[in-house]
Amino acid sequence: MKALPSFLAALLLNTAAHAAPSGAVVREEGAIYLEDLLAKPVRLATIADAPIHYKIDRERYLGTLKKGQIVELQAISDAAYRVRGKAEQGQVAGWVDPKFFNALPQDFLANVKQNSARQQEVAALIAKNEVAMNMTPEEVSKALGKPGKKTSHLDAKGREEKWEFVKYERVPKEALARDKDGNLVKTVIYEKVPIGKLAVSFVNNLVSSLEQTEGTLDRAAQVKIIPAPFLVSFP
Repeated sequence: MKALPSFLAALLLNTAAHAAPSGAVVREEGAIYLEDLLAKPVRLATIADAPIHYKIDRERYLGTLKKGQIVELQAISDAAYRVRGKAEQGQVAGWVDPKFFNALPQDFLANVKQNSARQQEVAALIAKNEVAMNMTPEEVSKALGKPGKKTSHLDAKGREEKWEFVKYERVPKEALARDKDGNLVKTVIYEKVPIGKLAVSFVNNLVSSLEQTEGTLDRAAQVKIIPAPFLVSFP
């Protein structure tokens, strides 16, 4: 019977390992994931033996990280940190109460939250096919697609680039055509007509200006300003 807890722990570890494809992280609501926010991984040391759980609400016990164990920080929330490290039962990735680590620097937390908020704002803009100042070329491509025209200029101040996007609409037009008996009849055809053009300028890979040169592009032409992207460094 003494072997039962170890067996159950191993079973939980195996279940967690197969819950998602290799390398994938099941993202929990309310947590900030650090993979795309940090210049390099953050490693922390436990200050006491720390239980680690599969869920952010600390359900499904996975094992215990020994005092002084070095772990990689993957996500943060007010309630728990997601870390990857070696527990008594083997390699694990899960959630640990923050009290088992030294407090993270306040400026680091502020920068992480600011960068995460920017990512969420960019995702919302992309979903609505909108662009904003300080977006990157990759982000603009996701929002508006492939530009119809690109021009670039490189000088001592850096690289400047301009992308042009044209919006088209199918417009009905009456035309004459012959029916099967050879008679002329009116018919409707649809022509692809440009209704607006937007020029997006980049300086050093960030949107620096938006210029509507003709027509209207509705929401895509609205000028909004978001913070520039940056990678957060851990002290």
